[in-house]
Amino acid sequence: MRRAMLAMALVALASALAGCGAAGWGGGGKPLYRVSAAAERDYVDGNGCVWKADQAYSEAAKWGCLGGLTIRRTEITSLPGTKAPDVYLTERYSMDGYRFDVPNGVYAVRLHFAETYDGITAAGERIFTVKIQGAEAIKDLDVLKEAGKFATPLVKEVTGIEVTDGKLLIEFVANVQNPEINGIEVFGQ
Repeated sequence: MRRAMLAMALVALASALAGCGAAGWGGGGKPLYRVSAAAERDYVDGNGCVWKADQAYSEAAKWGCLGGLTIRRTEITSLPGTKAPDVYLTERYSMDGYRFDVPNGVYAVRLHFAETYDGITAAGERIFTVKIQGAEAIKDLDVLKEAGKFATPLVKEVTGIEVTDGKLLIEFVANVQNPEINGIEVFGQ
């Protein structure tokens, strides 16, 4: 599993080109969940993909966030390099994670980030780690540093995620400032 977690790739361009039906990584994949974090209603992006509105996890819903706060960035009017700009204008932050109830199997997760908090002005001011199934998937993520500038989408993909208990769990661990997420996609492999 550790080796599979290290198979993470930056796929922002591939995501924009892949459209809705493809995961954008070599093995193909069926999209199971596409969530716009903190969004209050469903959203259809420029590729025709439907992003579900965010929700708290419950057994009845079968997926959702585990805590955190939300915000919509109304002061930002555009984001470069994405056909899903509304995904990056809403943010869940300071959360423990997200849970998706899925059949046992192998999955890929695509995580969408953009630093849109005007209190973060330099690299190193927000750093957090993402764990998937309890293993470090993205260590010491600094969205602003990796994206290169403010309000710029950054997409990370983790493949080969094994689920053996029916629960796909994504956790966020704060290092500096609060973790944040803008969108999550889950694909069956």
